[in-house]
Order: sequence, then structure tokens, then C-alpha cells
Amino acid sequence: MDSKKIVYAALAALVAIALIVLLIKVVSGAFTLLSGTVNTVIGLIVIIALVVIVIWMFRYANRH
Repeated sequence: MDSKKIVYAALAALVAIALIVLLIKVVSGAFTLLSGTVNTVIGLIVIIALVVIVIWMFRYANRH
């Protein structure tokens, strides 16, 4: 009877460890996705700012 308890305890521990590892991987993936999204938004803002600056430069040059 003791050997069955040990086997069940070992299986329960393995399942718990597997669930913890899976949770860590899911959270890590979510942070990676969020980081990529933030980088994309920042990149788009920089591109838009550069286009606005170039348009402003051409308008300024036409006036002067």
C-alpha cells in the first residue's frame, strides 16, 4: 500500500511541475507578444513622425 501512495505522490508532483512549467511558458509568450506589439506601435509612430517632418520641411521650403 505504501508503494502505491509513493507512486501517486510522484505522479501528482510531476503533474504539478508540468502545469507550473506550462503556466510560465504561457505567461512568457504573452509578454513576448506584448513586447512585439509595443515595438510595432513605436516603429509606426517613428515612421509617421518622419513623414510629418519631411512634409513640413517641403512646405517650409516652398514658403521661403
